[in-house]
Amino acid sequence: MEAGREGQVFTYANPDGLTVGVGDLVQVPLQGRRHAGLVLACLQTLPEGLADKRMRAVETVLQSAAVNGSWQALLLAVATACHTSRFRTLKSALPPGWLGQRPRGPGGRLLCQISRVESQLPAPDLQAELSCRQRALLDHLDRLGGRRLLRDLLAVDGFGRGLITALEAKGLVRREQVRGSPATRTPPLGQPPAPPIVLEEPRIANAAQAAAVEAIDTAAAGSTLLLWGVTGAGKTEVYLQAAARQLRQGRSVLLLVPEIGLIPQLLDRCRARFGPQVLEYHSGMGDAERVTAWRRCLDAAAAAEPMVAIGTRSAIFLPLAPLGLIVLDEEHDTSYKQESPMPCYHARDVAQRRASLDGARLVLGSATPSLETWLRCRQPEVEGGIRLLRLPERIGQRPLPPVRLVDMRLEFAEGHRRLISRPLMGRLEQLQARGEQAVVLVPRRGYRSFLSCRSCGEAVQCPNCDVALTVHRSSHRGAAATEWLRCHWCDHRQEIAQRCGKCGSTAFKPFGAGTQRVMEQLAAELEGLRLLRFDQDTTRGRDGHRRLLERFAAGEADVLVGTQMLAKGMDLPRVTLAAVLAADGLLHRPDLRSSEHCLQLLLQLAGRAGRGELPGEVLVQTYSPEHPVIRHLVDGRYERFLEEELQLRRQAGLVPFSRACLLRLAGPSASATATAATSLVERVRAQVEREGWMVIGPAPAPVAKVAGRSRWQVLLHGPAATALPLPPEAELRRILPQNVSLAIDPDPLQL
Repeated sequence: MEAGREGQVFTYANPDGLTVGVGDLVQVPLQGRRHAGLVLACLQTLPEGLADKRMRAVETVLQSAAVNGSWQALLLAVATACHTSRFRTLKSALPPGWLGQRPRGPGGRLLCQISRVESQLPAPDLQAELSCRQRALLDHLDRLGGRRLLRDLLAVDGFGRGLITALEAKGLVRREQVRGSPATRTPPLGQPPAPPIVLEEPRIANAAQAAAVEAIDTAAAGSTLLLWGVTGAGKTEVYLQAAARQLRQGRSVLLLVPEIGLIPQLLDRCRARFGPQVLEYHSGMGDAERVTAWRRCLDAAAAAEPMVAIGTRSAIFLPLAPLGLIVLDEEHDTSYKQESPMPCYHARDVAQRRASLDGARLVLGSATPSLETWLRCRQPEVEGGIRLLRLPERIGQRPLPPVRLVDMRLEFAEGHRRLISRPLMGRLEQLQARGEQAVVLVPRRGYRSFLSCRSCGEAVQCPNCDVALTVHRSSHRGAAATEWLRCHWCDHRQEIAQRCGKCGSTAFKPFGAGTQRVMEQLAAELEGLRLLRFDQDTTRGRDGHRRLLERFAAGEADVLVGTQMLAKGMDLPRVTLAAVLAADGLLHRPDLRSSEHCLQLLLQLAGRAGRGELPGEVLVQTYSPEHPVIRHLVDGRYERFLEEELQLRRQAGLVPFSRACLLRLAGPSASATATAATSLVERVRAQVEREGWMVIGPAPAPVAKVAGRSRWQVLLHGPAATALPLPPEAELRRILPQNVSLAIDPDPLQL
């Protein structure tokens, strides 16, 4: 089995009376503590050197068949691609708390579970040995997928302890300890049945949607397709109808979205269409809930019951079997990439490997596909190529909203120096009279971007991170507003100082504007306009996103002011205006992909307007109306942008026509971390250059300190479609001080 801090493989004895198999999650003693580990192999003979040693025994089985062979093959492929250990990958893939040190049981208290054991006797001989009641209990377990909690067998199903003990003595069932939670409890006997669920009928598909559903259904097993549809073209209906075909064939479906905020709407639509076959899995759930969802997938697979799972990137590892369809909605979104902790995987790459291993179809959906995906679409015949499906028009042939630019240079020259331009203010004034709604995107949350001294220019910095603190404000009815400073990296908070720490001046000035400041200005200038704020500060908690969006959809507000979360997947038919404040903050970032990501975001936001019966429009405030990204936004020619960007990248030899790998180091001392980074470069340089790669750095990270830890990085750059020229992760860690961490990020999205 695999356990321990760095995932060493240990050998344990299998005690009498305990059945252990490959893929079981077991509890074992290790270094004076109890740990959970995964059984990798069952040995008939002991390895050389262990025959004369006394081995400690497995204590109990926590979960039978927690993973299967195909899942372990996927795990190994991900660990290899991400250049990390199988243990780290396993710990990242399984529900939190299932693997590693176990100071207390994850997922609730220990419960006793009765599991079916296959008999070695021929069926006629076995039947002759069993009483009618014993046969009934075994048949009951078989119908439930082979396992049932003891308390439910006794209290709900009506079987007796003596019956269970007798079958246990015959070796036909076994007892296991499993973790329970309130979500696993079975309703008591006699509880009235729930009313029958009336499922929603599929919507009538237009010609493009019907063609896409048919193409997905008839695609070869393991193939990948891109569903490129303009915003509002009905991609979700294609997903649902393609999913329904897989469910009818007895195959499960996995639907991924990039953000937790997108789950409520999709979850509601899937439950209306498929009923109790639907489950969710994401980091917004508690540990016990995620364990329960994982076990539900295992039970469904054992009972050959197809499921629909909806989640964020971590859901790609759910043990659904057999798996027929994987969907990555908004496939271009950077949230699909895990940057820390290791493994630094991209859910799109893992989905492609899983589709290949499981014989599933993979559908990548987007109105603004990524450059990497588009390049593979242009070469569908080569290995790893992608077939392109298009939805060129909105449902009902509704027009895409026109984009109107507001040149803030002219506003300034004409004496209007406020955050909200006159054209936008005039349009917002009309909302209530028309019965319409608007969404307004602000690049930052908070009240002000940062606080600066007007005497010396010093910005107030976080004491733990190399970033400026953001100004936040709270106001309560009948009380004066209070302001404080907060770090969005380490969550440090402090009061606003009265004097500059550098020059002693009291002349502080806040710069920039966040969502709070925009809300305040709109409320002051447009009396009676009802506002809601939609950012990470206002959507905390399990159902924060759902509650806020439900309020807006119910008409409790006229304007939804928020950060980039606004642009992702919301379908609100009364929204006729989408506005962008300070688009320049998105245009001028020092990143290779800044143009691509900016245009994707602005086009996605534009797609929120005019999705209902009323036409929509988009207002973009900018000081750079001639910028190429703004030009492509106005023209709506995203494909032309992709072609121009590909040509530039090809000429410069940049991604995706090359590969990159980022080595990130962090430690408590800036000098020790820099020395460790230099030692790392000396160790890998010869091997890297021998394989035709370059070493760039080491250098301080763009944010050189976070939470008190100094950060350095090394960039490796080499030919496309080549393996990372690095020694094993464990070897690299051995040359670093114990307090300096290392993260290996293949194909990083941000440098």
